Order: sequence, then C-alpha cells, then structure tokens
Amino acid sequence: MEDARLLFSWRNDPLTRRMSINSDTVDWDTHRSWLERRLGRADPLLHIAEIEGHCVGTFRIDGDEISYTVAPDFRGKGIALKMLILARQMFGPKLARIARDNVPSARAAEKAGHTVAWL
Repeated sequence: MEDARLLFSWRNDPLTRRMSINSDTVDWDTHRSWLERRLGRADPLLHIAEIEGHCVGTFRIDGDEISYTVAPDFRGKGIALKMLILARQMFGPKLARIARDNVPSARAAEKAGHTVAWL
C-alpha cells in the first residue's frame, strides 16, 4: 500500500482518464478499497515499473487482458513498450483495450506482441 498515493495520482491523471474504459475520476476511498482488494488476491499481478529508482509506470494482468499506464513525466520515452515486452515475457500475449485516438499505445502493444481491441 506504500505506492497507493502514486497509483492514485496516475489513475486520475487527465490523459489517463481520457484513454481509459471508464473516464470518470476515482475518489481516494474507492481507489484505496480497490487496491486493498487487488493486493489481497492470491495473484494480484499488479506491477510498478522502475528505472534508476524512479517509478515510471504500471501494468496489471486480469486473465487474458493487460492494462497499463505510464507516469505523466515519463510518457513518450518508450516506457510503455518496455513494460509491455516484459509483461509478455512474464505472462504471454494479452488483449489490450485501447482508446481509438491512442495510436502510440496501440503501436506499443502490437509491437510487444499483444492483441489490440479498439474502444
């Protein structure tokens, strides 16, 4: 739970919200409850990517699907591709649901070997 506030800020970032299946912002109590449930699972499959001690993004596996976000300060630096390649190496190819206007994210997912489903 030590990264809860960081994940909360990324989750409510305006661009992240716009590109998400549900574009509504999330309040702190809802986020905290979701994270507690997620981390309490036998297979939480929630990963935070770090580069040189900096948290740069996160990806989550839910069955056959992957969802991910890159920290606002680290976007446009190839981090999504690196995370998605790592996720594929660890868990195999997944389905990434991506907003139609998020072409860079779709390219990264496809290049990493995942399947894209447009929203």
